[in-house]
Amino acid sequence: MGRVVLIIGGVIGCIVVVLGVLFLILAVTQPDANQSDEIVGFGIFTGIGLVIAIPCLFFAYRMTPPVAAGMRFGAANLPPAAADAETRYLQWFTWCQQAIGGDPISLHAATMAALRAPDNPTAAASAEASRQASRIGASGPMPPPPNAAKVKTLARIGASTLGLLEPSERVLVSFLGTNRSRGAVAVGAAFGAIGAAVAASRSGAVFVTVTDRRVIGLIGGAYGGLANNVALIETRSTVSAKFPKGLFGQRTFTIKGMQGGSVSAAVTKPWRPEALIAIELLAPSAMTQIGLIR
Repeated sequence: MGRVVLIIGGVIGCIVVVLGVLFLILAVTQPDANQSDEIVGFGIFTGIGLVIAIPCLFFAYRMTPPVAAGMRFGAANLPPAAADAETRYLQWFTWCQQAIGGDPISLHAATMAALRAPDNPTAAASAEASRQASRIGASGPMPPPPNAAKVKTLARIGASTLGLLEPSERVLVSFLGTNRSRGAVAVGAAFGAIGAAVAASRSGAVFVTVTDRRVIGLIGGAYGGLANNVALIETRSTVSAKFPKGLFGQRTFTIKGMQGGSVSAAVTKPWRPEALIAIELLAPSAMTQIGLIR
């Protein structure tokens, strides 16, 4: 649907450009007392058409379905997620919250464990929660339960990541960021607000998941839906991660892998506890962390 809207917008923009050029030609070839004003007006009219047409057609072209075009990062393809993956995630998250308890990080890890163990999901979820117990105990007072918006986002991340996990691989932490890659920033600079909004609908969100083996970075739309592109999948020992403090509280989480993949995501305050855990896990001394890795 989004691609159709972009194509329609591109066609409308092209029509505006064509009309503007025709009127410009008429203004130049048939001068009158208001010729200069007409040229300026039709020039602005043509410029508006270009502003509409260029980003719409560009992103309509870029929004080729992944099945036809393939993924853009190496040979790492994003498998199709089950249609009910988000629903099952929400059901198991609710069960974990009621039966096991814990903070959002441990609840997400337990939920993913349950989804990965269809033969005995309750035992898998309980075992994962117990692995995280020492970390929760050392973190001080229990944080408030996550709000509905955060749980829905975790469901998007979990459903997008589920098909990429290896047998017996454990999810430790996941978080959401706003895409700050060079390409995303360049689109905003080149096409302005319209281009930035269209780009965000397709690639404005970054889903980062750290497991006991690997780092998985996925790209998705900022306004909903599952991930549509793989940015990075590498073993933890082959990536470098940074999460420096920025101006005005802005913090950007950056991951670079040896295989060429990279992720750069601005992390908002609600997701910083998860990002801080992730940066600890990706530090060289992470194997000494208690409660998260065993």
